[in-house]
Amino acid sequence: MRVFQVSVKSDSEIIAEALGGSEKAYAELVSLYHNRIYRFLRRRVNDDAQAEEITQDVFMDAFRTLHLFRGDSKLYTWLCTIAIRKALRRPFNSLKTDVDMVDTVTPESILCSKQSLEVVTSICNMLPVKERKALLLKEYEGLRYNEIAGILNCSPMYAKKLVWKAKQTIRKEVNDKR
Repeated sequence: MRVFQVSVKSDSEIIAEALGGSEKAYAELVSLYHNRIYRFLRRRVNDDAQAEEITQDVFMDAFRTLHLFRGDSKLYTWLCTIAIRKALRRPFNSLKTDVDMVDTVTPESILCSKQSLEVVTSICNMLPVKERKALLLKEYEGLRYNEIAGILNCSPMYAKKLVWKAKQTIRKEVNDKR
């Protein structure tokens, strides 16, 4: 049975206390968000130890730069942004990749994969920002639509529609290039 910590204080109150030097407030932030950030990262990296190490790095960076948090987004979203940056800076072979699913690696298969990736990446870069973000959060970050909705500040149905539209555009563009 999981026990969820419920704080009676808002994030902004806890942040204000932390910025005021309260170690208890820092501990409360970690208590509130550690497991969520760890799970968020665990879906992106291949082992528990790396997910834990990155999670610790996220909180170190967050505490160092907490004074820069403007409150334009939820604190969890800000922490996820830091987490994504940290995960992307890890060695390439530590992140989940499609290469793990290839049975036989040949120079031809590597070239074909690289060319396909370049085509899809260029198409993704042309997508409207919200569609691109929704697609990346769904496909590469493994988030559910309600999590994507929270990050993009929209409804889960709209998040699903954004992902669908992005996939449709990519399919159409890829088929047109063949």
